[in-house]
Amino acid sequence: MSLADVTSNRPAGAEPDVASSAGGPVAEALRLCSVHLRTTLVFSAIINLAYLAPTIYMLQVYDRVMTSNSGSTLVLLTLALAMVLVLQITLDQLRQRVLLAASVRLDRVFSLRLFQRLLSTRSNEPQPRIGKALRDLDTIRAAATGQGVLALFDAPWIVIYVVVCFIVHWALGLAALMSAVVLFALAVLNERISKVHFKRAADAAALASASQDAASGSTDVIRALGMTQAFTRNFEDKRVGANLPQMTAQQATSKLGGLIRFLRLFLQSTALGLGAWLAISKAITPGEVFACSMLIARALAPIDQIVAHWKSLQSALTAYQGLKGLLHERVVRPLMPLPHPRARLKLDKVKVAYPDREEPVLKDITLDWEGGAVIAVLGPSGSGKTTLLQVMAGARQPESGDIRIDGARYEDWDAERLGRLIGYLPQDCVLFPGTVRDNISRFDRHREDAAQVDEKTLAAAKAARVHDFILGLPKGYETVIGPRGRGLSAGQQQRIAMARALYGEPVIYVLDEPNASLDAAGEAELVHVVSDLRKRGALVVLSTHRTQLISVADKVLILRAGAVERFGPAAEIISTLRPPPRPGLAMKALGDGTQKPS
Repeated sequence: MSLADVTSNRPAGAEPDVASSAGGPVAEALRLCSVHLRTTLVFSAIINLAYLAPTIYMLQVYDRVMTSNSGSTLVLLTLALAMVLVLQITLDQLRQRVLLAASVRLDRVFSLRLFQRLLSTRSNEPQPRIGKALRDLDTIRAAATGQGVLALFDAPWIVIYVVVCFIVHWALGLAALMSAVVLFALAVLNERISKVHFKRAADAAALASASQDAASGSTDVIRALGMTQAFTRNFEDKRVGANLPQMTAQQATSKLGGLIRFLRLFLQSTALGLGAWLAISKAITPGEVFACSMLIARALAPIDQIVAHWKSLQSALTAYQGLKGLLHERVVRPLMPLPHPRARLKLDKVKVAYPDREEPVLKDITLDWEGGAVIAVLGPSGSGKTTLLQVMAGARQPESGDIRIDGARYEDWDAERLGRLIGYLPQDCVLFPGTVRDNISRFDRHREDAAQVDEKTLAAAKAARVHDFILGLPKGYETVIGPRGRGLSAGQQQRIAMARALYGEPVIYVLDEPNASLDAAGEAELVHVVSDLRKRGALVVLSTHRTQLISVADKVLILRAGAVERFGPAAEIISTLRPPPRPGLAMKALGDGTQKPS
């Protein structure tokens, strides 16, 4: 059992609590960690009260022990001080562990939500980077368990220390109060100055990180194109651009931080001098002089700690601003479970636009197709074929219009179930790190019975006619695929992706250039696979530039500039697309034996 389970008031292994998002992520975090925060507040109260022990000890030693010459009193006071200090150190360690447990609990809830939100971001929405978002969450976690946050818990106790100084003497209390006000004002000024600099530094670091990630994922292409030096210089420029605002922020905070540390030490020392002056005047005792000096030092310590760790606190605030929108829990209305649909797909005035393009990519597309048919989508490059197939597959959200499967809008289906009803093969057939079995089964082994998953995996592989090919791999279905399909050729990746599309026997298949990387034998197998799907009553929508796959189509849709130009039976459409025979070249024999067109 982990520490998080011990302090989260729920059994080990239980799923993270799902709290309402009312009030935003901060309010939800406070609700999730209310027990941790209350415990930390109680521990902080005891710890700060225990800080009074050395002050009381010094008062007793100077004003009682030294005047009475009582050794036994000194021993008892020393033992009492040791016990209080042990309690203080123990509670301080427990306080840090409680905050750590709170951060783990928040990570369980928000990291999963963040990851799901990032994965559910559609192609036409701004694409946040998963790596950066999770690094920002780690930054918040690190700050939440650091000394800066502990200093924030100690800061309210400054008032108690100042009140105790007032009880000893009003002049010492006023000195403590003025010192705290001056240092607090400088801390606020430090926050105002550093905020802009840290924001610029974070943005520049994110830009540099994005450039680095893009380069690291394409090292073979960079090397093959002779771009190593160019990318190295670009990387250097990005790093310099990220370091400059960070250095500016550090310089700004270090100057004020140094001034605050100087004033803290100076004000602490002048408070000691003021106490000595009061002692000379017989206004207070010598023991009270040193006791108040310790109290003022303790009162100013949290402010000094906050300034010293302000960089981590500010970085956490900046990271939170970047994640705030993603951390908000989407309100998902409960959906009525719908029966297994028929293979019918309907698009009604579907429109898709890109922010950086004036003309829509798709313009009022209206289609209505039944199962048991193969539809080929043709058109020149840039006509919107891939975008149309993405909309059909649910990978892209249209700006307007309805998409329905068996009469029900896509929004009426649970997203996971809808994904299982549509077999999607994207143009870039992305495979994920894992085994061949994992990729074909869509990693279902993590949520379904292993035997059923294996049975469905074999069925999909056989339906895609890749079973024999997979058995020929070094470890068969257990062959490990690296990132971006590493270890397999482009054609092999496409065939496995086709088997993944067939997994679970969807009712609709959306295949974008399914034969782009296949050889003649693989394409012939694909033709048989598509024919089998049609016989089964499924609806197959595919785009291709090759005539062999077009030959199996029942109907053909011609797209041009995002609009339907023609739609009809395949034989009729294809016959009109064939170019007229080129006129023969009448050749004239020349005397030198050469020929030229007449």
